Amino acid sequence: MTFRLKTLLGSAIGLAMMPAAASAQDARFEFRSDNAVERSDPFIDQDVLEPQGASDLETGFDSNNWFRFVRPVGEGRVWRFEQQARLRRYDDRDDLNSLLLTPRLQYWAPVGENWQMRVAAEGSVLNRDGDRHYTRLQAEGQLRYRGQPGGETVLRLRANQYDFGDQVVAGLDQSQWRVGLEQYGYGQQRRSGWYLAGFFTDSRADAQRFSFTEAQLRARTWWQLAEATRGELRLEASQRSYEGPFSIAQAFDRDDTRWRATGRLEHNLGDQMILFGEAGYVDNDSNIDLRSYSGAVFRIGFRIQNR
Repeated sequence: MTFRLKTLLGSAIGLAMMPAAASAQDARFEFRSDNAVERSDPFIDQDVLEPQGASDLETGFDSNNWFRFVRPVGEGRVWRFEQQARLRRYDDRDDLNSLLLTPRLQYWAPVGENWQMRVAAEGSVLNRDGDRHYTRLQAEGQLRYRGQPGGETVLRLRANQYDFGDQVVAGLDQSQWRVGLEQYGYGQQRRSGWYLAGFFTDSRADAQRFSFTEAQLRARTWWQLAEATRGELRLEASQRSYEGPFSIAQAFDRDDTRWRATGRLEHNLGDQMILFGEAGYVDNDSNIDLRSYSGAVFRIGFRIQNR
């Protein structure tokens, strides 16, 4: 077990021990576990593409779990201590099997009548096929405006630092900045609503060909189909431009355009279990042929939560 992994595990244990003396009236524990069989591109949602890229869609099992301690400290201020553990397994690609561990600390506080500030810090270790793939340090700040009951505006700023260690391809270590503006609109009791957001990411890698800028748009809408059933539509589109020649054989900058559209259904089985299923299509169009892929995607599973 690497030193970094021991450090992160020790941090997670420390976060779990901190609230032991807290009063049950003032604090609460939360647990959430999403478990699903899914077909998707297994690299995109980990923020950083591998040097060999994602050349196809893969089907596997995904278990994403959060253990959270929430501690109000008065006047609308809240501390949140969280440990995330995410396991992924693929039948046909053992090299993609991974375990992600992320201890996270958050602080929420009101700033004025209609504003809230949120700050967070976290560290992650991703082990892939038994070896460390990367460690990541992340800091994020949010400013949220709630001037009306049916709406919320979020300004988000995030910084990441990736350390890929001794990878086969040198130059992957990188730092990222991402800024985003998000708008939520809610119906009665938030049983329906919509979401629209834009993000811009600037990533500086040790090797110029892994540095990139990206503009992304996201949109969602959801509505109540029945008392215990909800429908949702999602759309994501992004443009990513890399800097520096991709390779000696392909001596030009890589450029990717990606979009993904999905529909989702959720059905509540009581207060603590949700069944869900979603299906859609993803397309990644790149001027590097081996980085282009497209196809149908799906996700079927259940959620268990205690909040």
